[in-house]
Amino acid sequence: MSNTAQISANTSDDFSENLSNPKKVFFSYAAKISQLKFTLLLEHFVNIAKDVFYYSEPESNISFLSFEILNKQSFTFDNYESLAEEISILKHKLVSNHSDFEKFNLPIFLTSVKFPIKKNSEEWSDFNDIDFIVPKIILFQHSGSCFIIANFFSESFSHHENFNEFLERETELIYNLDNRLQETSSDRSSLIEISRHDDFTNWKNKINSVVDEIKHEKIDKVVIARRVENEISSPINWQKTLGDLNIKYPTCTNFLYKSGKSIFFGSTPEILIKYSGDTFFTEALAGSIMRGVNPDQDKLLEEELLKSDKNNMEHEAVIDYIKKSVFNFVDQVEIVKSPVVKKLPNIQHLQTSVTGKLKSKDLIFKIISSLFPTPAVCGIPKEQSLKMIEKTEDFDRGLFSGVIGWFNADNYGEFFVTIRSALVKDNKLYAYAGCGIVEGSDPKEEFEEAQLKLKPILSLFNNVDKN
Repeated sequence: MSNTAQISANTSDDFSENLSNPKKVFFSYAAKISQLKFTLLLEHFVNIAKDVFYYSEPESNISFLSFEILNKQSFTFDNYESLAEEISILKHKLVSNHSDFEKFNLPIFLTSVKFPIKKNSEEWSDFNDIDFIVPKIILFQHSGSCFIIANFFSESFSHHENFNEFLERETELIYNLDNRLQETSSDRSSLIEISRHDDFTNWKNKINSVVDEIKHEKIDKVVIARRVENEISSPINWQKTLGDLNIKYPTCTNFLYKSGKSIFFGSTPEILIKYSGDTFFTEALAGSIMRGVNPDQDKLLEEELLKSDKNNMEHEAVIDYIKKSVFNFVDQVEIVKSPVVKKLPNIQHLQTSVTGKLKSKDLIFKIISSLFPTPAVCGIPKEQSLKMIEKTEDFDRGLFSGVIGWFNADNYGEFFVTIRSALVKDNKLYAYAGCGIVEGSDPKEEFEEAQLKLKPILSLFNNVDKN
């Protein structure tokens, strides 16, 4: 967008200078605009911009799109404190009109976190351990209301007396683009399988070895992932791809994050943490079974899942982990007594809600660093599981089973564990799925479960079995 040059992007040095300069103020201004077709705009910006972030919660009627950044900074896994400190400085510098729209939690900041095993593969080179992004422009929609949000630094209001005019001009450019773009009905891309790092024989040997180690190392559970690698036959239609995910998985969080020449996308059912004021929410999502071919069979499978000793033990271990992880940061924790079954089109999960009151509103990143990686994607105990994953898996997870989230300066935020996801880079698609391995796990059953978990991504392409 040509007009955004008036609010210049910052290098990391510029950004640090703005943070340390007591005269500089951080502004975040929003204006209400007419509704837009976000997936249509997404298709356009994925093709022209280096950094794009799309997020959608269809059931909650929430979505946003950012396509230009004010600043992007990277942090290492052991540097959450520096990130939290930077966010605190930004909040203290902030001048905003977001309170004019108090019914809406408008986003300001974005972040992503890789799974914390460093392998430094070329595959994931466009993403850092932790990326903290301050977008320049964000488009946000919630329940029929649409906003444009702009973030910038300035020494005073006087330098931006025409800021409303800037927002109006920028909005007009977006309207014109939205009207000019055509919805496409092009065919889905097809995939050509290159290799599976987990053909069944290889997988069976790995899982049998892990089960043996679990007995000797006294590990309750470890999550071992599979990766399938494919060539893409033609450019992916992102409008259709994310549109399909929104239709098929309305109860999930559907996302796309482009960095450089890489695109990470998916449809995750797993919440890491949501918070509003001093109230936080998380959930245990562990234990799974397939869907039935008809309602009667589906109900029988649901009952089997609820009665399964293996799945309930796995689920209880996650609940216990959550309680221990948040203990030092909350005054009270409330846990639903019995799990419910969360049904997705291809799979059913045991789910238990956990809520509580934060001791301090500045503890979110401490809670995230304590909770993540969760037993659902790592294992119990955490450190031993990480070592076993590093030894067993022969690929880099990158952002798969990592975290993507957004938050603002009014103590509202949402962070999700990035399962049911894939990476697109250099005309290749890498899809991932993890399985919780415990003593007595059957490699064949775990292999079939991983197949189910790969379907949300692979079924978006023409030549993949959708049964």
